[in-house]
Amino acid sequence: MSETQESPTWRVLGFGKHPENAAAIQSRLRAAGLAATHFALTDDEAGDTLLVRELGAADYDGVMIGGFINGQDPEDPPTEERTRWFNRILNLIHTHAPTAKIILVRTPTDALPAVSRVLGEPAPNS
Repeated sequence: MSETQESPTWRVLGFGKHPENAAAIQSRLRAAGLAATHFALTDDEAGDTLLVRELGAADYDGVMIGGFINGQDPEDPPTEERTRWFNRILNLIHTHAPTAKIILVRTPTDALPAVSRVLGEPAPNS
């Protein structure tokens, strides 16, 4: 690879319930060298529309789903309503980003380790 080319990196899309976490997670992932987009998602038609739009914006290596939505948050067990939301999200991802790997995140600090568990270590920045 020439010195002018950038190292390849993982392209990930991530979302969760809490807007206050989205910017911090995105910043942390980008600082680690990932091409990351992270946002808050709502459990309604507007949220589904936003997710479909974001899934179509790029070819993602992985799609990260936050712990509140995926039921993995150790401090907030899943409910029937959230399980339905999670199922709907999984089907939207399957339809609109069928080659992306699903990355389940437990807590905001788990975001980068979760990417590594599923995709491997990101390439370093050039």
